[in-house]
Amino acid sequence: MAGALWSAACSGNGIVNPPPPVGKYTKASLNGQYAFVTNGESFTGGLSATPLARTGSFTADGLGNITTGVEDVNAPGMVSPALQITGGSYTVNADGRGTLTLQLGQNSIDFGIVLTSTSDGLMIDETSNSSQSSTGSGNFIKQSAGSFQVSGITGPYVFDFAGLDGSGNPESFVGEFTANNGAASAGFFDDNDNGTFSSGSFVGTIAQDATLSSFGRGIALIAGQNYVFYIVDSTRVRFISTNGGMLSGDAVAQSNTVPTNVSSVNSSFVLIVAGSSINGGITRVGRFTANGATVTNVLEDTNDGGHFIKTDSGTNASIALDAANPGRGTLTFTDPNFLNAPGKYVFYLSSATQGVIQEQTVNNSGAVDVADGTIAAQTGSPFSSSNISGTYALNWSGLSLQNSGSFNVQDEEDLLSQVNVTSLSLKGAADIFQFQNGVPVFDLVTSGSISIAGDGTSSTGASSRNTMSVKLTKSNSTTVNFVVYFVNPQLAFFTNNQDMNRIVAGVLKTQQ
Repeated sequence: MAGALWSAACSGNGIVNPPPPVGKYTKASLNGQYAFVTNGESFTGGLSATPLARTGSFTADGLGNITTGVEDVNAPGMVSPALQITGGSYTVNADGRGTLTLQLGQNSIDFGIVLTSTSDGLMIDETSNSSQSSTGSGNFIKQSAGSFQVSGITGPYVFDFAGLDGSGNPESFVGEFTANNGAASAGFFDDNDNGTFSSGSFVGTIAQDATLSSFGRGIALIAGQNYVFYIVDSTRVRFISTNGGMLSGDAVAQSNTVPTNVSSVNSSFVLIVAGSSINGGITRVGRFTANGATVTNVLEDTNDGGHFIKTDSGTNASIALDAANPGRGTLTFTDPNFLNAPGKYVFYLSSATQGVIQEQTVNNSGAVDVADGTIAAQTGSPFSSSNISGTYALNWSGLSLQNSGSFNVQDEEDLLSQVNVTSLSLKGAADIFQFQNGVPVFDLVTSGSISIAGDGTSSTGASSRNTMSVKLTKSNSTTVNFVVYFVNPQLAFFTNNQDMNRIVAGVLKTQQ
């Protein structure tokens, strides 16, 4: 069905376009230096896709021009370091949607963007030309040039680096370290490398790149692996590995508000993880309430290779903190759907309300998946049409089942949209890129609705789920249904829960 939609959408027959964009944004809203990251796939010929991660920095002049920049690209077995961005252009519509083209010598790469403020935004790779077709989801954040000295990267940081190991297998690497004058000490990590778990202490180094310091670029050694990094500011640094695989992610400064004793934990939390299982792609979203070591109101929704599992409660649930490594902890519970595989997660908090999380659930055969993501405290409830309102950027990423194209595999799908939410109804526009056809589809009319059932704290569990329906229309239409968990009225995590042709997860983030 999806294949038929996108083929028809490009035919030029009966195409429906979104209404003219309305909002406060202009080209001047994108002005300054931004660090960006995307993860996805690329085609360079043949029928197979190659994983692709890119991290870099570009400078926008506020007038629609990209003046300079640099990026580092990692594909399995092929690292392209310090590629010069020699120019480019961008557009910004009133609703914050736009385009971004980065020129790299004779070649160029194209992105769709949605601003969430003048300081950040979401993006998807929409490159489709004679030399390359590539897609992937990511984001960009405004850099503070005054923070580009390594001496400013000081104190404890929490990181989540994900991607592939040196053999092309999935890997999740999370942890924390303390930076001081170029040294990374007091490090501790949890690694899931294709189902093999390891953890332990490490040290490292962080050094400025003298020739490209104006972009915030530097070189690091973390737990024996080499990385390039881009400094956003003293609170965030973006990393991409340059040997031993292709890992990328952010290190975020850890505040002194992280709880040191489990008795001080008293909040509801939302989590999202995504990665790989034996069935292909896997996504999980859920929530729980922690009152000290006691965990209640566990809800979780899993999409494992297109098979949907709904968890309405968890037993034997608890949370614990690691006294030796501030901010590190574990969450465990027994899922009635997986009695032989009690759920286990390790997390690293960067503050009392935010952190990274890695799944470590095992069954009789070993690790059930390689997956990681975000954990965040839930605030702002009760959720309703009165506070879930306004303009939002919407992004999902994952796999679609390409059954009617020239190859039959689970392959990359990325969507980026801006929607106006009024009385829980969605109206907006979207771009989508499925690799089945090798070309993105632009300006789909986006509509749909959100159904609010609560914040997940109801004792009935199942009745507390929120759902979202998104309809995409060009010359034909399709509808994708999701379960959605609100972190707060400005942010929600979701995964699809009905469409068997997709394994995608994403974020709904308010525009400021």
